Amino acid sequence: MAEEQVSLTNTEETTDKQNTVAAPEKKPKKVRTLNDILKCALVLVLIAAVAGVLLGAINYVTYVDPENTIKEKVGSLYDVSADSISNVTSEYTALELDKSKVNAVYEVNDNVTAFYVKASGAYKGTVEFVVCVKDGKVDEIFVYSDSETVSIGGKVLKQKNLDQYKGVLLSSVDTTSLAGSDEAKASNVYISGATKTTKAVVNAIRVTAKAYASRGGETA
Repeated sequence: MAEEQVSLTNTEETTDKQNTVAAPEKKPKKVRTLNDILKCALVLVLIAAVAGVLLGAINYVTYVDPENTIKEKVGSLYDVSADSISNVTSEYTALELDKSKVNAVYEVNDNVTAFYVKASGAYKGTVEFVVCVKDGKVDEIFVYSDSETVSIGGKVLKQKNLDQYKGVLLSSVDTTSLAGSDEAKASNVYISGATKTTKAVVNAIRVTAKAYASRGGETA
């Protein structure tokens, strides 16, 4: 019996040793050093710098100068050279009506002046128009830039609809404040469901009238 006990004990000890040897060793966790952190930060800075340079280059290549675009468009409407159209913005003293603003004014010829306007109140914030004035009346109006929904606001901004403002005498336009909802709905260009976009059109006319008056035009 004693020998059997010794044999069993030895077998258990051998098994324990084998289990101990077979157990996988745990790898120590890798601790990031300060140098590693600085390297990561440097890489991120370099990536951001390269991205910034690339974006700048893309903007430079794709940038469209509004003044040249407007001069060419207006020049084609009145059969004059774009180079002959002058920027006369400095000759006007009132270029804002609350949040609506005249960005620039161009003298097309002796009778026509074009106002590049950013009109507030639209569904997406603002709509940019060019309003051409002849003999104190709206002679042409077209959209330069907008972000309105095509299915709703876009209907208001269709050229056929905007043409209803042709012939409007600027001296008859309210220049004391921006248009409200009721005034927008009373406008000839109003289309049901597009009150905000209509506001932008009305405001474009209003700020144009105010600017025109500030040089001693028909609305002075």
